[in-house]
Amino acid sequence: MDGSNNPPKIGVIGAGFSGVCVAVQLRKQLNIESYTVFDENRDVGGTWLVNTYPGCACDIPSHLYSFSFEPNPNWSKVYSGQEEIWEYLRNVAKKYDVYANIKFNHRVISAEWDEKIGKWLVKVLDKPNNKEEIYIFDILISSAGALRVPNYPQQFEAFEGPKMHSAVWDSSIELKDKVVAIVGSGASAVQIIPEIVDKVKHLVVYQRNAAWVVPRTQFPFSSYTKWAFANIPGVQWSLRNLIFWSNELNISAFRVNTIMGKLSVMLGNYQLNRQVPDPELREKLTPKYPFGCKRVTPSNEYYPALGKPNVTLITSKITDVTKDSITNEDGTCVKPDVLILATGFKVQDFFAPLNITSKGGEDLLKKWKKEGPCAYMGIACHSTPNAFFILGPNTGLGHNSIVFTIECQVNWMIKVIEEMSKRNASVVSIKKSAEDEYMDSILTSMKTTVWGTYDCGSWYADHRGVITALWPESLVSYYNRTKDVNFSHMEFL
Repeated sequence: MDGSNNPPKIGVIGAGFSGVCVAVQLRKQLNIESYTVFDENRDVGGTWLVNTYPGCACDIPSHLYSFSFEPNPNWSKVYSGQEEIWEYLRNVAKKYDVYANIKFNHRVISAEWDEKIGKWLVKVLDKPNNKEEIYIFDILISSAGALRVPNYPQQFEAFEGPKMHSAVWDSSIELKDKVVAIVGSGASAVQIIPEIVDKVKHLVVYQRNAAWVVPRTQFPFSSYTKWAFANIPGVQWSLRNLIFWSNELNISAFRVNTIMGKLSVMLGNYQLNRQVPDPELREKLTPKYPFGCKRVTPSNEYYPALGKPNVTLITSKITDVTKDSITNEDGTCVKPDVLILATGFKVQDFFAPLNITSKGGEDLLKKWKKEGPCAYMGIACHSTPNAFFILGPNTGLGHNSIVFTIECQVNWMIKVIEEMSKRNASVVSIKKSAEDEYMDSILTSMKTTVWGTYDCGSWYADHRGVITALWPESLVSYYNRTKDVNFSHMEFL
């Protein structure tokens, strides 16, 4: 790439599913070992290392929420929990010797494109030694992930009692026989509430919007079944394909006025009516927005937990928070012993707090926050040469496994890096015209979905109300777009 036979120096940010996949494929497909992975945590895993709240699990079956190149026949059940997923990632990293190239407890502070030398200048904080270092890379890959920076609503800063965010769970805070308040009704809250309801004295749940909750088919795999997965050719792959195609059908549930959408509403209402006999509670738990406009959550335990006698569901707006109380618009005042914030993540902050300075000295995050993010295939941006964003803008999913998306993006990126080597090019960038055309196609496609049609205040949308977090089509569609690379949409120097 630099006129010699030396492989490119590559910097990778993050060691979760994306970062591990990048590291494996750089070595496996390109035989490149001159990469360095930075992660601010103590181990691989990303969100599956950090999130340890009770009930933390994936809402995609594990035989699909795993790498296609590294199937695991030993998943204990259909939907595995945090610890098992984290252990899977650790095993993958060990098998492919990824650990040798990772600098843990190193946080990337900034990345600046130096046009004079055509390289990235990356400032990294060595946390244990409190020392900043500058690294120079030919290629920069952001694998930071979206569900990373907890969202702390400012109004709860006044509460002085024990409190924690679901993403920063503090197991030293005692919940047993306490009055516990939990704010939120999204995926984390749906998982936490059934786990803690029988431990606490009283649980007060603050719900702004009811979630669409659907049944979850959960059961353990027997030892014989695991043996079959490991030893009988095609059994595990068949299950993976069955899960994938079943989920692919669900994309039509997120389109406006479809039969699948209507059937999904019926399924959600069936779950609600079956598990919540109290009409007053059932009314509070009935979503007032179209199915799928916010994240759909599978659970068989959430509704029964909310119906227990030691639970109070409050839907009135929170108007005041003091050092020891929470007051609502309807006059309800609660003095909790412990406050849990299941208030999600700052998804619209993208790669923040990392600061990326793109071509021309422009602050990329400021530009994206003001004008909206633009990234070709959700992977590459015209203003950031030699940079790739794994799970960049408009690549999140509401219906299927994000690990499939990660593999599609990494394989696309590998092809681009390979082409750079073939052309002996030191710099590659997306043409702005190609990027604009791609983003226009995303906006057009989004208009056919519930996300692009209704404003339900989801974290999928930015401050303009534009959906920036989700891919609007099927995963097959994304695979078809990324399986080959249109090099005419790029400039090689």
